[in-house]
Amino acid sequence: MAPELLGFILGVIAGLVPGIHPNTFSALILGASSLFSARFTGSEIAIMIFVSSAVYSVVSIIPAVFVGVPDEDTSLAVFPAHRMVLDGDGFAAISISAVSSFLSSLLCVPVYYIILLAGKSADVSPLTTPVLIAVTAYLILLEDDGFGGSLAKWKKRFLAAVVFLLSGVTGIISLRYFYSEGISMLFPILTGLFAFPTLVAGMNSEGIPDQRIKFVLPEFKNVLRGTVSGLFVSLFPGISSGVATAISVGRGDDEKRYIASISSANTANTILNFAILQSAGRVRSGTADAFLYFTSPENYGYLPILALSASFAAMAFSLLISVPAMGLFSRVSPSKLSRSVIAFLVLVVLYFTGFEGIAVFSVASAIGMLTLLFRVRRIHCMGAIILPAILY
Repeated sequence: MAPELLGFILGVIAGLVPGIHPNTFSALILGASSLFSARFTGSEIAIMIFVSSAVYSVVSIIPAVFVGVPDEDTSLAVFPAHRMVLDGDGFAAISISAVSSFLSSLLCVPVYYIILLAGKSADVSPLTTPVLIAVTAYLILLEDDGFGGSLAKWKKRFLAAVVFLLSGVTGIISLRYFYSEGISMLFPILTGLFAFPTLVAGMNSEGIPDQRIKFVLPEFKNVLRGTVSGLFVSLFPGISSGVATAISVGRGDDEKRYIASISSANTANTILNFAILQSAGRVRSGTADAFLYFTSPENYGYLPILALSASFAAMAFSLLISVPAMGLFSRVSPSKLSRSVIAFLVLVVLYFTGFEGIAVFSVASAIGMLTLLFRVRRIHCMGAIILPAILY
């Protein structure tokens, strides 16, 4: 089987499984590298990872919309998308997301080659610390309490800062003092911080009402805004697509704007991380790290065209699969589905990282649950990556 086709299939599977983060998916591929190495060369596995990550960025909105179990990168879009689902416009939400991702991949083609031409100039590492501090402060200040006064607003911001610091300390301790052969401790950290709480929240999801088949296009300005944000965060370590969208939409509450921005930012960040890897040699994501593990990135100038093709195929697949998916997800128990995925993730963490990984996963899960208790954005859990990047 061609690595591009297998990458497409793996991206679809990962995108349709609730709670799977792209970094989690990359860690799984790294852990199973011996299995792939028996059939594919390192270059082919790298292409497989690249294609699967591009496809994942398009398809992953489907379970987020219909099941209510997003990953961190799509979590900002969930509540606006759910409002559309409750109004019977779930297919419209999917169409906005899928088309936004494809248009973003199209915009990324010239941007990708500009970054390659920039070479080492695309490395903005000296600005990393001040930018990460500014982004962290901005995200915390975005927290608001619409039903309380000034005191309630600052209390919520304080709680967001607590989540950020706890996540950061967990990241520092886990990455420095815990060791797992063959797979990064980021796997149990990210799984606990993001997948576990979203899966727990998904247990309370209700069945979806009847949906209309209504195709809606995104506004180009929202796609452009998300793509620019995705470019910005691809330049710096520790900043994800979820952060990009939080920056681009601020406190805005328009459903279609949210969905278009998060989808385009997610895809742009996924693709342009590889441009930074090729031009400046800097790793900005788990998927780029996995790519680098299998091959040297210099001779892959065709990646943006491959990403465009993968995004188009993923867009078409998402639109086609959404119709039967609406019926399927309406019959599946969200509680049983979430429990099954939690059990699967615990077993995977145990298999790849042992009991040390389970310990890290347990602490990270407890911190992730605080976001539900405090009612703050899960994006603050990115402190597990941002704080180590600031300090080291």
